[in-house]
Amino acid sequence: MNHVLILSDTHHIVKSLSLLIQTEPSLHVLDVTRNVIGNMDQLPDNSVIIIDMNVDNIELLIEQFPEKYPVILYSGSLELMDIPIHLQSAGCRYFNAYTSPEEIIKILMGCFQNTIS
Repeated sequence: MNHVLILSDTHHIVKSLSLLIQTEPSLHVLDVTRNVIGNMDQLPDNSVIIIDMNVDNIELLIEQFPEKYPVILYSGSLELMDIPIHLQSAGCRYFNAYTSPEEIIKILMGCFQNTIS
């Protein structure tokens, strides 16, 4: 089982992404709790983190994660230009509200294949 942590201040984004992720039997959505946010090292090794670009202090949040966890950025915008240059250079994957459900699952599964090898 592979795990996905969704970080967003917007309930409908978390709910929509959670429902999509649950369509893939090998994926499990982790509950966001203060314990998880305060101690990222306790996440299962086979975890991927999706971060909504509208989360406050996103740069600091990304820096808080150990490198073993792939980070995927989510934006409600259509434009790739909305991702600040310094986040692009961090090597984060990206999808937006217009990305097809199949492609989102493909992006997630690609993260897990990269951590297995």
